[in-house]
Amino acid sequence: MPVSVLLCEGEDNGPDVRLLHAILRGTGVQVEPSGGKDAFAGLIRGRRRQTPGVCGLIDGDFPRDPGAWTEATDPGPRRWTLRQGEKRLMLGWMWRRKEVENYLLDPDVLARALRWDPAAKSHYVAQLERVFDALGHVTAARIALTCCAPRRNRLETQVRLDATKQELAQELQDKADAYTEGARLDKDKLLQAFERHVPDCLSGGRFRQHALEVFAGKNILARIQHTPGFHPILKRKPELEERILNALEHDAEPHSWLPEWAALRSAVEAWMPAPETEATSAGA
Repeated sequence: MPVSVLLCEGEDNGPDVRLLHAILRGTGVQVEPSGGKDAFAGLIRGRRRQTPGVCGLIDGDFPRDPGAWTEATDPGPRRWTLRQGEKRLMLGWMWRRKEVENYLLDPDVLARALRWDPAAKSHYVAQLERVFDALGHVTAARIALTCCAPRRNRLETQVRLDATKQELAQELQDKADAYTEGARLDKDKLLQAFERHVPDCLSGGRFRQHALEVFAGKNILARIQHTPGFHPILKRKPELEERILNALEHDAEPHSWLPEWAALRSAVEAWMPAPETEATSAGA
């Protein structure tokens, strides 16, 4: 059977649930929140014992192989799989972008939801570039933490958003020194990964060129709120989310707003349960 239930991160009436309700309207798929990401895979496998058509959608997050993030040329969601021996079980999908906030800050989405004219949209895009510049070192630090994290132990990747490069390097060292959860975090490798990915995240870098996909949407929004020149509604997150989601919910074809949303809808509609044998970098 095709997908009947799509579980997602977040809570009832949260932005993830409401966005997916709009994108998947008319498909017959029921969208349900799962809460956080912890035990999400186990929840899907347990639900499938009773309802085979259960799948999940999780945030993109920073991948262990950052280069793989920007290699895809199609707008479709990344597949979320779980290794089972020599096979991989398809659990669902990952957002193409870091998290749901990345979509809510997209210039095309904001222009439609807030009814901006071309001049207002261009002004926003120019202002957004300043925010991306300010988040280059922060994003490199968070990517480094993800690359170097032990595979079986959770590692918090949040860092100070207003820290300098030198302060971030010290913060990474402190995190490595404090990491005592049964697995070692190699300080030298962590700092090397940070230095390696800094150029990727600054102007002209491969990740900087895809900042609205790769940089954390929550970090972008936080910097917007402390950067002058942005439209006042962008400083008020609850009101901003409500305006966007309300506009989507009242649109006849909300999935057409972005190619990624149309591709996700198509992927969900086309899915049928089957053993997964191909390797994928999106495995859980």
